[in-house]
Amino acid sequence: MTVGSSSETSEASATVTTRRVFAAPLGTDVRPADRIIRGDEVWEVVGRPLVFPFTSLARVEVAVQEVTG
Repeated sequence: MTVGSSSETSEASATVTTRRVFAAPLGTDVRPADRIIRGDEVWEVVGRPLVFPFTSLARVEVAVQEVTG
């Protein structure tokens, strides 16, 4: 995952939304409603994946977000 952004909302409890870009090997089946689990973190796919098949770093990229709190 690459660096993204974070935001916090304070209404009696702290909610933190963190956004990142997830890069996977070319051919990985990633869909808009998917979740990616990394240890105890659960990331939700936001939008459709971008496929980069013609570069030296061929890959699939998707925006993901984690909401905690």
